[in-house]
Parts: sequence; structure tokens; C-alpha cells
Amino acid sequence: MNDTVFGAATLNPESAVLPVGRLVGAYWAETRFEFRRIRRTPALFLPLLLLPAALYLLFAVAIAGKAIAADPAVGVFLFVGFAVLAVTMPALFPICTSLAVDRESGVMRLRRVQPAPAGAWLVAKTASSLAFSVLAYLPVLAAALATGKLTLGFGQLLAMSAALISGAIPFGALGLMLGTLVSGSAAPGYANLIYLPGCYLSGLFFPLPASMHWQVPLWPQFHVNQLAMYAAGIEKFQFVPLQLTIAALTGYTVLFGAIAIWRLAYRP
Repeated sequence: MNDTVFGAATLNPESAVLPVGRLVGAYWAETRFEFRRIRRTPALFLPLLLLPAALYLLFAVAIAGKAIAADPAVGVFLFVGFAVLAVTMPALFPICTSLAVDRESGVMRLRRVQPAPAGAWLVAKTASSLAFSVLAYLPVLAAALATGKLTLGFGQLLAMSAALISGAIPFGALGLMLGTLVSGSAAPGYANLIYLPGCYLSGLFFPLPASMHWQVPLWPQFHVNQLAMYAAGIEKFQFVPLQLTIAALTGYTVLFGAIAIWRLAYRP
């Protein structure tokens, strides 16, 4: 039978499958453009890259320098706290803001009719945000090593760094969820409303009174902190079982991601 109907070519499902090379190229191009998009918004990415390192130098070096000299464990505690800040902020805010703007402007509807892999935008936003998480983490690590406030071995630093970067994934999922629920102008405000209390109530930067310990495991920042402590073998600051931390981070990722997918399915 002829492959044309009324002069138009019919769609062959087998020919609609992209070769592996073109599929990878499509994902890479989408990721590259998304990274460039964030980079061209300095008001968004510069604070995310510079603020954690600046705060670390202020509080961990200038203010708590004598305390760290007396007890090196304090230096590890403060480094992990600001490192969590460094990797989670770029994972949350760019995804949240860009997705909300894309939905509001109709770009997400346009993507549905484009000849591109359906999940390319998701991979691009996640990968570019994780890349910025790495870029924000490196200045904090460099500051800690340059000032001598961090006394960990190479293997410990490598394992801790991998744990911190992987701990940014739930915050990317949180950004996806918020980006599907709020408008572009309101997205940064809602993200701050959820993120900033967690930084303080999770005990990232200072010990909390015993009366507040019950709520600490509710915050994903706490579990990223714990994952890093377990990865580096810092037993002094391991407060919950590793299995609970992994389950919590996995649960947050699945929950936030599922809400985002459900929302996009009905209101792209």
C-alpha cells in the first residue's frame, strides 16, 4: 500500500524513533541552552554563586575562627552547613523561577508540539541547576581549604562533595513543584518562604534547643547535612540513622516530582 494518503506522508512509528546520537544531541542542546539562559540572568545566578562563600568567610572565618582553632569539629560543622546552602539554592531557585515563567508565557504548551524529546526540558533544567550547584560549592570549598578551617582527608572531601551534590536533587524536585503551582513573579517569594525557615530550623548553622529537636528531621536541609556527615565519616554530627536520611531524601524527591508531573499533565 502506498505510504501517502491524500498526498501527505503517513507517520511510520519506527521512523519516529530518533537514533541514539540525535537523541543525545537533543538533550545536550536543550541543556546547553538552559544553562546559557540562567547565565544570562546575572541577577539570579550571581547571588547564588557568591553568597554562600561570602557568608562562610564572614561567619566561619572572621567570627568563629578562634572557636574552630580550639575545636576543628566546629570547622567541619560550619563548612557542611554553608556547603548545603551552596548546593541547594542553585538547585531550587533557577528551576522554580524559569518553569513558572515558561508556564505563564505559554512556552510549556509550545513545547508539546515541538519535535523534541518529551523529557528534554526536564533533564535540561535539572542538569543545568546541578551544574550551578557545583559552581556555587567550589568557592566555599576553596575558601575552607585556603583558610585552613577544614581538616579532612582527600577521600573524605571527595565522598562528602558527592553526597552534597546528590543531596541537591530533592531541591530541584521542589523547584519543579513550585514552578508548576505559582506564577513567575511569585515563584521566588514562595521558594524563599519554604527554603529560608528550613535553613535555620534544621540546625544547619547553630545547635537548636532540645525543645525544637522534634521538628528538625522534617526539613530536607537536615538530611542533606546528615548525608554529607555519613559520607565523610563524621560520627560526632550523625544524629539520625543513615537509612532514615536516604529514605527522607528519596521520599521528598518522589513526592515533589509526582506533584509537578501531575500538575503539568493538567495545566502545562
